[in-house]
Amino acid sequence: MSTAQALIGQYEGATVAGAFPQVTPNGVGSQNLDLIQIVDNNGQSVLVNVDYTGAVHKPASSPTNGTRIGVFQTNLSSGSTLAAIFADAFSNPAKLDIIQVINVGGNIHYNLDYLGVAHGS
Repeated sequence: MSTAQALIGQYEGATVAGAFPQVTPNGVGSQNLDLIQIVDNNGQSVLVNVDYTGAVHKPASSPTNGTRIGVFQTNLSSGSTLAAIFADAFSNPAKLDIIQVINVGGNIHYNLDYLGVAHGS
């Protein structure tokens, strides 16, 4: 179940990938950058990544050089749970979704919840 608001934002698109266009500066091909990465406290290791399709990977899987939304930091280690890493990386006492993708009619068809779990497509 999605929340009425999102911590970072609501993005419009028919798909998650469509909400975050991945066109290269020269207009050829696509970058397919991660949407979100969560790094350890020294910024050296990507612990979690949310790829361009909205899939969540822990441990991180092929993290990209750059993101569409941002890189966030946690003080926890790779041995921590996904939920704990998300709770540490995002100040979110209201437990809002982190991001949401809405269709043209304003319906939420994808949300990344406060536990780091992706719902929809």
